[in-house]
Amino acid sequence: MDINESNLKEDLSKWITSLQNLLPKKKDIIIIQPQKAVLTRLGNIHFEAKSVFPKCFTGTKLVILRELFDKVKLVQQYNFGRPKDSYKCFSHFIHKEMETQNNSDGLVIDSTGSATASYKEVLEDGIEIKLTSKIKDLISSETEMVLEKETDKLIGSFSCTMKDVDPKTLRVVTQFIYKVLPEFSVGIESGMRPLYPLLPDISISSRYEKGSLTLSSTVSQLGFQVCLYKQLAPDLRIATIVNENKNGPNMGFALHKMYGNGSEFKVFIDSQRCGGFTFEKDVHFVEHNDTRVVRLVASTLIDRQRRVRFGFGFHLDF
Repeated sequence: MDINESNLKEDLSKWITSLQNLLPKKKDIIIIQPQKAVLTRLGNIHFEAKSVFPKCFTGTKLVILRELFDKVKLVQQYNFGRPKDSYKCFSHFIHKEMETQNNSDGLVIDSTGSATASYKEVLEDGIEIKLTSKIKDLISSETEMVLEKETDKLIGSFSCTMKDVDPKTLRVVTQFIYKVLPEFSVGIESGMRPLYPLLPDISISSRYEKGSLTLSSTVSQLGFQVCLYKQLAPDLRIATIVNENKNGPNMGFALHKMYGNGSEFKVFIDSQRCGGFTFEKDVHFVEHNDTRVVRLVASTLIDRQRRVRFGFGFHLDF
């Protein structure tokens, strides 16, 4: 039977188009010059330096983000091999450090069987209350209430966290950060468990920022940390972190390079002869004035045994 070449090309084109339609559409990005924050929260005191370091992983993963309703987001993550972050050359000494802040009410559901609901309301005198409830694997839960007060020179918060509705797991954390000078801030955190002996965990932090340079530090019972961040150009950043904890001292250096096509490259090395990098790139498919996009992520990690491990993933944001 004769095969019509034009019909074959047309069928193949329709099949490719149908696959592209399954990808998320490219979102319009409105570039607005961000306003300089008056004061940085204690949980983000090392944010600039630590965000330069890549999140290296091994194996293969697929991450899908989808907004179902105005305040409901579905997070699907499928892992093959060992896709979790397998190495970090720094620790977190501050409560809820570097965690994503929920700016509005909503519900986040992921494919691992956990759901996080958040609610926020502003009370009198500018006091903000945040309630967060997280259910994981349908058997464990975590509930947190945060009271926060922010002024031009001070941010103070009081939080209570309880796991599995067990009073024995209740933890109370108080955080304050105060701007002593326009370039210098000092913060303190105190955490304790009321049903245990009163031995609070105390940490003291400081932050100095001037122009594109930021120097921050934290000292606690768990160890100490010094972070240096420098923006060399609009598309080039570097960071150095000196960290000491129960595993001993460690020093890491990282570089973050951004390209005009939206690609990002991050690389790090440390004093324990470990290193790695990640490369992210958006791939666009244009069809009938409709642009679809998928983000590709590649990772390489060299561990202490000098083994080289690779990772690859896709990010789809609907």
